[in-house]
Amino acid sequence: MCYSAITHPAFRSTVSTVHNAQDIEELIGEALIYQHMFEKRTSPWEMQTWDYEELQAFKLKLKRIDRLYYINHFDDQVSSRTFEILLRMTYKKEKVFVHLSAGCDFTGFDCQGGGEIYITRSANIFLKSIVEESHDPQLIYNSLVEDGYSVDEPTQFGGAPMLKFLTHQAVHDNRETLSYYSEVLPAILTDSVTDFIQVQETRYHHNE
Repeated sequence: MCYSAITHPAFRSTVSTVHNAQDIEELIGEALIYQHMFEKRTSPWEMQTWDYEELQAFKLKLKRIDRLYYINHFDDQVSSRTFEILLRMTYKKEKVFVHLSAGCDFTGFDCQGGGEIYITRSANIFLKSIVEESHDPQLIYNSLVEDGYSVDEPTQFGGAPMLKFLTHQAVHDNRETLSYYSEVLPAILTDSVTDFIQVQETRYHHNE
């Protein structure tokens, strides 16, 4: 691949087999070359902070990646190749979390392929709406905490239904009727419910 493989000076990886930008390039470099073809999206709560043209022009650059959380490349050698990566990178002096998912058939991206790049500035939305079980959320959670982010453990709503979950889900399911919840609930509970609604809506949006 003829892609810039400069490693960020503060690069850290939770993937034991990936140590630098060159390792990333070897796994998903093909997808990065064609990322201009991919759809770029962000959470419903962050759309107003992006100009549409700016969002569609977003580019994942290896030298700006300072955290790698997950990476996978699959090639069946017959009909298809898939690429996926979860990371944090610097974009215009801000830290953003990125999920790239792409695939093509044996003819390559030029003929039959596509992908999506999903971007968020929120560590909590990233962990709870984008990261899936196959990505090892506990490992990613530990990395986020090490970096000073205040995020809930991924198991908090993952097990048997709890009163907190059921209460938040009830407000979410009836959010139009209960739109005044922020006026009657204590601030700490309002923040918790708002966060839950944003996470749920982003999860639905991301999985569309």
